[in-house]
Amino acid sequence: MEVQIDELINNDPVWSSQNETLISKPYNHILLKPGKNFRLNLILQINRILNLPEDQLAIISQLIEFLHNSSLLIDDIEDNAPLRRGQTTSHLIFGIPSTINTANYMYFKAMQLVSQLTAEPLLYHKLMTIFNEELINLHRGQGLDIYWRDFLPEIIPTQEMYLNMVMNKTGGLFRLTLRLMETLSPSSHHGHSLVPFINLLGMIYQIRDDYLNLKDFKMSNEKGFAEDITEGKLSFPIIHALNFTKNERQTEQHDEIIRILLLRTNDTDLKLKLIEILEFQTNSLNHTKDFINRLVNMIKNDDENKYLPDLTQHSDTSTNLHDELLYIIDHLSEL
Repeated sequence: MEVQIDELINNDPVWSSQNETLISKPYNHILLKPGKNFRLNLILQINRILNLPEDQLAIISQLIEFLHNSSLLIDDIEDNAPLRRGQTTSHLIFGIPSTINTANYMYFKAMQLVSQLTAEPLLYHKLMTIFNEELINLHRGQGLDIYWRDFLPEIIPTQEMYLNMVMNKTGGLFRLTLRLMETLSPSSHHGHSLVPFINLLGMIYQIRDDYLNLKDFKMSNEKGFAEDITEGKLSFPIIHALNFTKNERQTEQHDEIIRILLLRTNDTDLKLKLIEILEFQTNSLNHTKDFINRLVNMIKNDDENKYLPDLTQHSDTSTNLHDELLYIIDHLSEL
């Protein structure tokens, strides 16, 4: 049958559910093993203060899931990761080109959902500005993380440089969620934003992940043993060790850490050797645990309500919300 060109060009492009299924395969693969729903639980708890209606809450939850899972697809390519959530990563099954395209496609589907949050043009513009700002922040942080890894030892980041990177990379998605919710919230905030709280949460989340990657057996099953070492990643404990050995002029240990990272090794003995250096020679793992506890205590000992609002102003939510948020923090910082 001859293609009717005139009819084709005067209508929208044709797209079928079958085509949608085909290009969504890398994304749907990662959904076979769901995450821990930490973000969804956090959204639900924070909404006890912000009181968004259920339809907006559902859209934001879906939007964040699109962004989170798609960023994992890209992360796994950038890190050359073999496993995600205990199963083979999407790009090793469907190929790198298809997985990149699918992840980018889902980013834009997430952006499309923003239009469903409001019919008011000014509010929509504000929401889109937030969306773009935090996606830019996320890619800035990810870009620095990759650069430090791939051009080691050109730059040995300090702890402060690392925390700034995490504020962008990990904090971006946390802040995006909260800023959208605060912008849409019908509740009175009494001038109190939860952004500082969510920034602290993002730091705790990332530093804990760095620690567990080196020490947690369960994470080894899901992502591979000490996969950050194979990646050559400059994680929080590694950065501490590199700066410690540099400042203490322990040149041999400093060079050995860099040598192992540059090997991109899968050798278990070499990985254990580096972990032993971090644990017994530079005290970097204890430093990491202490730093996480310090961040947690900033929230727990917040007598001035700098991070969490005074929940007595929210009579319908104050009964156990504070305890629920502290429970999330405790669970998140569990080592």
